Amino acid sequence: MSSTSDSPAQKRAQTQWTAQFLAAAELTRRGCVVSFTMGNHTPVADLMVGIPDKRKPFWVDVKGQVGRNGWIVRSKQPRADLYYVLVFIGRSRADDRFFILSQQETERLSQQHKEAHPNAPKGLGGGFTWKAAEKYEDRWETLVEISK
Repeated sequence: MSSTSDSPAQKRAQTQWTAQFLAAAELTRRGCVVSFTMGNHTPVADLMVGIPDKRKPFWVDVKGQVGRNGWIVRSKQPRADLYYVLVFIGRSRADDRFFILSQQETERLSQQHKEAHPNAPKGLGGGFTWKAAEKYEDRWETLVEISK
């Protein structure tokens, strides 16, 4: 995905863009219409997603990583229409993995992690372990009745 000469910031950007495109491709494959929100004027999420014949679109915030590290997810104002797609970017397309959570599930996992690790550094802004996300793998049905 990236060369060894890329800076850490470049690698993070490449990982995030790869994750967003993988999530968008998978949502499109499942019958959704996807728009990238791009820019600082859309802090809610990375993708706006619609389903044909459904009235209201929903938001998807994408988090990506290439290792089995903890998922860093910052808390946001509660929204019934916000979901998270966590993308593990594998060495090949067959190795990619997707974890789909509602905002409520994400907040609950972050809170449980915070309570279990009260002495953890405060600068990360929230999140949870890789293992905590595993039970949400391929739970695409979480996203408002999308077709398969």
